[in-house]
Amino acid sequence: MSFNRAILSRVFIISLYCGSVFAQSNVPSELVHYPEFVFYNGQVLTADADENFTIAQAVAVRGNRIFKVGDNSEIRPLSGPNTRVINLNGRSLTPGFIYNDADNAVPAGDILKDSQWGGVTHPHLGGETIDQTLATLAFIVDNEGKDGAPVFFNLQDTWSGTAMKIWDKNTLDEVAPDTPVLVSLESSEALVNTAMLELAFESGLSSEHFHLQKDENGEFTGRVGAQVAGFIGREVRPWPDPIWFDDVAVPGAIESLADYARYGITVATGHMSAPTMTILNRLFHEQPDDLKVRVYPGLDFLRQNPNGEMYLKRMGNLVDFSLTDDRGPMVTIVGASVGPHSGTPDGMSGLLSIDAKDNVIDGLSQNPRGDNRWTAEWITGLGQGELSPEQQRQTDYYNVMLARQHGWNVTGIHNMGSEGIRLAMQNVVEAEQQENLYVKELWRPHGFDHNIEWVDEIFEYYDAHPELKDKNLVRFAVSLTNGVDQRSSEPLGIERLTEAQWGMAGLERMAPLNMIRQKGVPFHIEGSGPSNPLRKIQQAVTRKDRDGRVIAANQVITRKEAFLALTRWPARFIGDTQLGSIQAGMLADLVIFNGDIMETPIEDLANLNAVFTMVGGKVAFEAPEL
Repeated sequence: MSFNRAILSRVFIISLYCGSVFAQSNVPSELVHYPEFVFYNGQVLTADADENFTIAQAVAVRGNRIFKVGDNSEIRPLSGPNTRVINLNGRSLTPGFIYNDADNAVPAGDILKDSQWGGVTHPHLGGETIDQTLATLAFIVDNEGKDGAPVFFNLQDTWSGTAMKIWDKNTLDEVAPDTPVLVSLESSEALVNTAMLELAFESGLSSEHFHLQKDENGEFTGRVGAQVAGFIGREVRPWPDPIWFDDVAVPGAIESLADYARYGITVATGHMSAPTMTILNRLFHEQPDDLKVRVYPGLDFLRQNPNGEMYLKRMGNLVDFSLTDDRGPMVTIVGASVGPHSGTPDGMSGLLSIDAKDNVIDGLSQNPRGDNRWTAEWITGLGQGELSPEQQRQTDYYNVMLARQHGWNVTGIHNMGSEGIRLAMQNVVEAEQQENLYVKELWRPHGFDHNIEWVDEIFEYYDAHPELKDKNLVRFAVSLTNGVDQRSSEPLGIERLTEAQWGMAGLERMAPLNMIRQKGVPFHIEGSGPSNPLRKIQQAVTRKDRDGRVIAANQVITRKEAFLALTRWPARFIGDTQLGSIQAGMLADLVIFNGDIMETPIEDLANLNAVFTMVGGKVAFEAPEL
């Protein structure tokens, strides 16, 4: 009798698990939790390993987690009476894709350089000629400025080098004698007029800060470096008006985040501002259904901030603090952002490079190796190693030291050029060597963005400091933009800016994914605004630019590696062990594409699209065809 009872007990448990006797049992339904979703008959790209990851057939999702992964015969019987069962019909099911350079996923992500007047932000300032740009600025000051309130302009990148040479305080004083004006040349360089300088000094900026350029007579020229531009952007710039949040920012965030979901991107991370955090909080509490994807900010409160110590002493450590609902963490702080070392190929400071570029182009950076934006090298002529201890304290080098002291990792830092990448590693090593660390071990890595130009010295430095790898201290996002797809400049009449400055041979060191992989440096492929991640996979595998030219053919990587470089590896970049792969217990961020990612001919890969996106077990996007 006891033997029979034991057999029946086992049968009952197995039946409950498989869902075959639920209707006949007397177990209350509240005690039975079937999967909400079962996906079967597909190509499930699990990304569960760095090499030879599993390709399964089916997945069950229960709550906000992956319940089980396996073949059709294992997973299909798990469905219950209310389970949604989706036949993949051979299509690919993937982890959600993770984009690290999503600074503008939410409006005001880069507010330190955004144009702003009249209580709202505006597009950057451009024009067909530099004179036309100045005339536009004058018109806005005269017609749209408010009662002498400060006005901020984000200048089009390709005009920044020209403006730096021919504009100064006197130029801006002519068009705005009474209105405080700042013109961002790039995020770390700016021009200001007399009224803005006076307002900055009244707000607490030291007139002795070495990022304030003076002429031979000791007069301020109006050209200012990173920390001064950051101070004005943070301490002088007013927050946008409440109506901007209501009418522009929140609707803009809803639209942008929905676009990410539509492409299968389930995490947007990057350096983000205080207004961005307010927008995210409002969405989370007021309209949670419109917060379609996870947003993981690197807070930019230290970015170009000469008062970093004051902020940290009042904030302490907020890394990992989250807004969480039934989908899991939806807004999570993943570090602190500081300013970029290096500029862009189309900007006035250029790539901060170890090797000189081939051609110096009028209107772009005039330094063959680019300018260090931390040291305001374009006005000081100083590299990081040439600063006095007091000058170092007036740069973001000091903010990196402070961040590490308080247990913050730094992330969302833009370093395009090779010297910027090397300096970023050097700063991390020096930060770890401090004696007065309040937090002994970091729990998230430092994350560096863009990282386009790679040369031997970078790998030599990485190998010479094994603690970088052994302690998982750094991870790199590598941008295919400017290496394969290059920026152009209509005002300068240049179609391919990287090639024009570094030549075809120089393109060999731009985003050399195969070399980085072989050297064992932890990286992933950078994603930015809403866009199809399969285009990035296609580009990494073919190295073809928009015109079909193959750029640095020896730097291709495999399709599987490229796929991991947009899923599993960027999850490590933000230090999240619950995302980036499809395994039991992981958060259920999943995407269905309308084809087989691994078998579709590579030239057609970018024609596939996401048709279903899930974030934490909830549908974030579904195409009608599904």
